[in-house]
Amino acid sequence: MNNFQKFILMYSLMMFFTDNYTIMGQSNYKIFGHRGCRGIYPENTIKGFEKAIQLGVDGIELDVVVSKDLELIISHEPYVDTSYCKIDDLENSDLNIYKMNFEEIKKIDCGTKFVKNFPEQKKIIERKPTFKELEKSLNNYGGIILFEIKSDPQYINKYYPDYSSYANIIYNETKESKLLNNIVFMSFDAGILNELKKIIPNSSYVFLSEYYDNKTLNSLDFEPSVLGIKYESLDKETIKKIHKKNQMVYAWTVNSKDISEILIEDGIDGIITDFPNLITK
Repeated sequence: MNNFQKFILMYSLMMFFTDNYTIMGQSNYKIFGHRGCRGIYPENTIKGFEKAIQLGVDGIELDVVVSKDLELIISHEPYVDTSYCKIDDLENSDLNIYKMNFEEIKKIDCGTKFVKNFPEQKKIIERKPTFKELEKSLNNYGGIILFEIKSDPQYINKYYPDYSSYANIIYNETKESKLLNNIVFMSFDAGILNELKKIIPNSSYVFLSEYYDNKTLNSLDFEPSVLGIKYESLDKETIKKIHKKNQMVYAWTVNSKDISEILIEDGIDGIITDFPNLITK
């Protein structure tokens, strides 16, 4: 065997082990700041996303809903949640974001109220931003954006637009965005993902579920590149099953370093956490 043949053999072996190591998630797992970094900063706020990025996450996770004036609002709930938002002098009694204009929404403080689940969360005046506002603040951002579309078939036309309208709002707001290549669309609702895939076919998609279930996956018209599964439902065998289908697995929401280390050992590809200051590489 000459030197060139030896080089080819060594290179082939190196690539084989590198590829398999990456497939199992051991060397290439990613950390995502859930709703920014809500363990220490108000959730789904520009300051919270900026803080997560400063902490060195591979990407941020955010949630979107739609306002009455058809703005994409960054909010986990399709209503103003009084467990972490202060309501003063609002005429809209049901606090349904889909029935509120952004002018109303931006008056609401969602940063200074004490949140018992996150007692160390910094208290600063913050409000729910639009996606357009976040886009401006992340103009040169190079990380991943897990763009969760909040939707529920039970509440279409009450809290959410119909799937076609919703998909078109998202398309129109992201098609010219400098962040489009950073965005990975995801949802628990297969209906909105199916609709969006038709008009944004080249983006990546994550299907979210509490557990791995082929029956649930059958509601999708396409194979998502990633499954986002509740971490309590994951183990090494489940992760292996998903990898065999050439899909990656992201675990949500992991707030314990010990649990993250077990998941990493089991081959997880991504960890979504409220505490990117604690769950580090």
